[in-house]
Amino acid sequence: MTNTYLSAARDLVIKGMCESQVALSVELEFYLASTLAHYIDHPIMPDRLTLRLMDMVQRRARRVEPRELGDECLISCAFFAARLTRHGGTIVHYAGLGQNAYEIAGMPDVAHGFPDMLDVLQASKPISREHPPRSDDKAQEEHTVLFLGQRHRY
Repeated sequence: MTNTYLSAARDLVIKGMCESQVALSVELEFYLASTLAHYIDHPIMPDRLTLRLMDMVQRRARRVEPRELGDECLISCAFFAARLTRHGGTIVHYAGLGQNAYEIAGMPDVAHGFPDMLDVLQASKPISREHPPRSDDKAQEEHTVLFLGQRHRY
């Protein structure tokens, strides 16, 4: 993660806090900005989130895996809701799933702050676009790209 990514992500969080009128604690603000910065250049896998959490619980996964799943739930609920709900799921389900993942990861403050962080992200209004897979992609998965807006080309 670069300082440029962190700066762009923090700008997005600040904008979301202003738009939503939700004041995050300093810790949650930093966590949200650093999480967004991390996922600017790392793929998000919003598919099979429920099954992935169940698998982690059954095999008693390390704490980092549930935390990453919580991060993916948070970002997916905020920016890719249509994809999550396409097959009948609800945002409430996936938000609860993300909160549970953070609890399993031993992050109760982040779990309790999930709804506020989600409100902030939803209010930040970045541009997201889904692109069909290229013909040279082996796995026929959908690709979604999150753009931080015209002024943030990093």
